[in-house]
Amino acid sequence: MFARRLAVGALAVLVLTTAALADTLADKIAQCAACHGENGRSADPRIPHIGGQPKLAVMYQLFFFREGRRKSEEMNAIAKQLTDAELDAIAEHVSRLPAVGPVTDAVDQARYQRGAEIAAGRHCASCHNPDYSGRQQMPRLAGQNEAYTVKALQDFRTGARIGTQAAMAEAVRGLTDADFADLAYFLARVRP
Repeated sequence: MFARRLAVGALAVLVLTTAALADTLADKIAQCAACHGENGRSADPRIPHIGGQPKLAVMYQLFFFREGRRKSEEMNAIAKQLTDAELDAIAEHVSRLPAVGPVTDAVDQARYQRGAEIAAGRHCASCHNPDYSGRQQMPRLAGQNEAYTVKALQDFRTGARIGTQAAMAEAVRGLTDADFADLAYFLARVRP
């Protein structure tokens, strides 16, 4: 009889703990949506769209923020509180959100072509996929906010942002801010 009560009690604690964890996780996912948008589509051009990002890419970035290897006051504070299990669950959630489509305004063909040439010359598609949809730890670039992409490229150039390898620092070496702007313009409009 005592063993049965102990088992029922342990099961009740497990159920309550799981429910509390789900609420906590739901709250943390809501924190993501506050800046990155309900469906992972940010209204602020300086904040990245996260919908449809590869799970591993999201996990790496959250880990970098948590460990202070990437700097953002807001993201560092939020990620610092995340467990490994929460990193995994949030990354899974984000990867299942719909990917953002390309910008649909009228395209400046000359600028688009310059951006496409830069992407080809730097072999961006070899890591981020030919359609720039991203894979593994390499993020989706297609449809990303231009201002965010430019800032990310500048940060790779200065070393303020790291990747999982030195590939990005090498990829942006020698590019100007104007090159970054054209590359970001192209990536925001490329059709996967």
